[in-house]
Amino acid sequence: MFLRRSFLLLGSMCLVAMAFAQKKPLTHDVYDDWKSLTSVSLSSDGVWAGYRINPQVGDAVLELTNLNSNKKITVDRVSRYSFSSDGKFVAAVVKPAYDDVRAMKLKKTAASKMPKDSLYVINLNSGEMNKIARVKNFQLPSESEEWIAWLHEKPLKPKKKPKKELKEEPKEEEPEVKGRKKKKRNKKKNKEEEEAKPEKKEPEEPKDPRAKSKGTELVLHNMKTGEQKRFSGVMEYRLSQEGNSLFFEYDEVDSLNPAGIYAFNTANGAISTISEGMTDYKKMTADDSGDQLAFFASANTKKDDDKYFSLMHWSAGQAEAAIIADTTTAGIPENWMVSDNSRITFSESGKRVYFGTAPRPFKYAYESDTTLLKEDRPQVDIWSYNDPYIQPMQKLQAGREKNRTFDAVFNAETGKVVQLAGPDLESVTIDRRNDRDFVLAMNDQPYRTQLTWDTQMPRDFYKVSTVTGEAELIIKGAKGFPSLSPGGNYLTWHNIEDGHWYMMTLASGETRNLTAGMPVSFSNELHDSPSLAGSYGGPGWSENDEEFFLYDRYDIWRFTPKGSPVNVTNGYGRANKITMRYQRLDREERTIPTDKKVTISAFNEWTKASGYMTVNMGSSANPELVVMEDMSIYGLTKAKNADRVLVRKSTYEEYGELYAANGLDMSGLKKLTNVGAQEEPYTWGSAELIEFDNTYDGETMQAILYKPENFDPNKKYPMLVYFYERRSNSLHSHPSPAPSASTINIPYYVSNDYLVLVPDIKYEVGYPGRSAMNHVVPATKAVMAKGFVDEDNMAIQGQSWGGYQVAYMVTRTNMYKAAGAGAPVVNMTSAYGGVRWGSGMSRMFQYEKTQTRLGATLWDRQDLYIENSPLFKVPDIETPLFIMHNDADGAVPWYQGIEFYMSLRRLQKPAWMVSYNDEAHNLRQRKNRKDLSIRMTQFFDHYLKGEPMPEWMAYGLPAKLKGRTLRYDLVDESKEKVTEGESLKLEKGGQNK
Repeated sequence: MFLRRSFLLLGSMCLVAMAFAQKKPLTHDVYDDWKSLTSVSLSSDGVWAGYRINPQVGDAVLELTNLNSNKKITVDRVSRYSFSSDGKFVAAVVKPAYDDVRAMKLKKTAASKMPKDSLYVINLNSGEMNKIARVKNFQLPSESEEWIAWLHEKPLKPKKKPKKELKEEPKEEEPEVKGRKKKKRNKKKNKEEEEAKPEKKEPEEPKDPRAKSKGTELVLHNMKTGEQKRFSGVMEYRLSQEGNSLFFEYDEVDSLNPAGIYAFNTANGAISTISEGMTDYKKMTADDSGDQLAFFASANTKKDDDKYFSLMHWSAGQAEAAIIADTTTAGIPENWMVSDNSRITFSESGKRVYFGTAPRPFKYAYESDTTLLKEDRPQVDIWSYNDPYIQPMQKLQAGREKNRTFDAVFNAETGKVVQLAGPDLESVTIDRRNDRDFVLAMNDQPYRTQLTWDTQMPRDFYKVSTVTGEAELIIKGAKGFPSLSPGGNYLTWHNIEDGHWYMMTLASGETRNLTAGMPVSFSNELHDSPSLAGSYGGPGWSENDEEFFLYDRYDIWRFTPKGSPVNVTNGYGRANKITMRYQRLDREERTIPTDKKVTISAFNEWTKASGYMTVNMGSSANPELVVMEDMSIYGLTKAKNADRVLVRKSTYEEYGELYAANGLDMSGLKKLTNVGAQEEPYTWGSAELIEFDNTYDGETMQAILYKPENFDPNKKYPMLVYFYERRSNSLHSHPSPAPSASTINIPYYVSNDYLVLVPDIKYEVGYPGRSAMNHVVPATKAVMAKGFVDEDNMAIQGQSWGGYQVAYMVTRTNMYKAAGAGAPVVNMTSAYGGVRWGSGMSRMFQYEKTQTRLGATLWDRQDLYIENSPLFKVPDIETPLFIMHNDADGAVPWYQGIEFYMSLRRLQKPAWMVSYNDEAHNLRQRKNRKDLSIRMTQFFDHYLKGEPMPEWMAYGLPAKLKGRTLRYDLVDESKEKVTEGESLKLEKGGQNK
């Protein structure tokens, strides 16, 4: 018996060993099919969980799991889906198969002939699927249990049948018959042919004339009964939230079938004409009840020079829609018009309609001069010192400015229109939940010039009457963003200049400092730049504007308009270094309950453990623990009408799978997914926290060290060090293997036997480069001291701000054998006066105030700009460099990478720069991400693992070979360099990828 058990044990061990031996490192080929869990949702009754399992390239799968019976429904190729309001049905958009579409694209198939989306309406009780082909879009009301509507694509044209070739049958030769006999025979033949003809059909029913329009078929479907109503020739539609009204727009076909907007009552089947005869309709918007509709309409034709729209309004029982605002309406400024570029919004009560207006188009005489040719007109930009925005910003905003609209409101009770915003007061905050007699407005125009060097500019705030439109200044030059309490009684804001929170009683104008004299800070305690520190924010107000809640670094606080502050979490967070935050689990919740326990998230700042606790927001006590684990627990979702919840859990080693629980107490926790199974064939790795003391002020800092699977402490591993600012809080995140947009993909390198170190960095104002050195080097040495690092084969890599720090460090240390710098700033003296082309903003602000942290202008502290610029120390570089900088980078000017490359080239330092055409700061196109991943891996493998150089490193990639070869193949560097423009493979007539 013992022998048998020994053999069984030995056999089991062998199987495990074989399984482990079969595991393989990740390759770049795995990316496309690598799957992730997305689109998680829970039915309102808590019975069904939905989620998509989505590959990086290809077709996603929708899985619907019954949490009571474990029954599962799977649907392929779903791009999005929605539960019905009662959780009994699911509507899902099904895409054409990815491989089929790709094959058709390769065949140059015309866009009109490409396959279109389908819609599946799934009955969750029966599992029955109603499949509808060629659907443009669908609407599933948030409050209806029955109705769904969808609009079809244009029907495909029927294929023409090939014409059959008609064969002439040989005519029989009739004997020659004279006179009457021939006529008689012909007469008899004609009679026979006449009798053989088919009977005449009754005239067909006339076809639907709207089938000829630009519109397509709209279908209203009752999910419970299967009843359907169809409307052909529809351009646009809106199904009300309660499903009681379907509004739709017909396109004009002819004088008998004009354009118009109609309403279908789903209860009685009645169709009402809302408007007919206008030439253009836009932006149908229904109120929450479905009893009102507003839209823009125009009677102008295409031939008219200017097109003017009216705002029209209809309510149930009204014969037809009426104009409530146009160019003649009182309340709209003179020479202004209703703007179809604006949104239409009903207030929740339906008593107000918000929309936008704009000045009428104005043409300058020069602009309209028809005697000038295009080549006669100068093309010039004038940069003026007192422009509110610099020219690049103006150009980027030109389209928005051309289409800018200004908020106005129609009051259904008074029938009046009131203009709320204008050129001098552009920004108004609309709160559709309340029908107050005022709205809050902001104006930053007096301060826009200083945006060139400081993004934290002041702003003025106003109360604007919804009755008269008059604006009253309430805060001048605020450095913060005031928000209104739900009841409209108070205004609260964080003043970034002094770090305190303030509350204003709007009725009296009295302002109170809420946080003065408190023992804790409500501004970011880890803020380490010359800019002003922001706040930790807060979850909001309790009912009736009675209490206001704020966060400090760890705890939750309660304030009243007049009373003293109370620490809701009783200081438990700060005592234990646990950051706690309120969880808003009800999307419709407007205020924070204070009469019951609520759920808060919990995150241990030092250990990185996370979970959930409960606390009563109306008291002061230690929170009660629900769950806290040494992992990332996140994504808590609660069913609208049930206690059931969903949550996700991950570590670096374990994928963030989805779990269901029977309530917020996390009882009956059940795992629903197994996406992480795709990792089993591959070696993965582990992540752990390490501590080190920085050489700036001796503070103990943290870093994440990623180790390969089956790590052997007696072995020497090459190590990559990646850094940005602070990243240790991501210890338990589970990154997927994916082609890189700019940085190393940690799972790939760890799977391929690299150590990866990610240290936190704290910055000293004025010395960002030195700050990086003061953290990255001691963190590296802390790992080296453990004895398993191959000290001769270490490298650093970073992108953007990280790329700058890499470039700086290689001018100061040779301890790293290779380095990767993505989009690095290397010359702060030239970059300082440049432009961030992506936003059109001057770059000055980031050097003086934000990330670069120099804290001074170029002319005040020229020494800091030179001290922190790697360019001036290029002769000291001995580290081979891999640089990525793209020619359409909108954040860091491309010429910074060019300056760096040119200097390295001049001094014949080993350096390669990859520059992707028309690409952004971080790569957007997947094909380029794949290419970068391969080249960066080859670079580090060569220097840290001794792999041969690829051809692109050994011989370059000349412009004349661009697009013809990628030169990934590895070469023997001992061989003589080939002629420029050739490769070893090409010389032999082979293929070089």
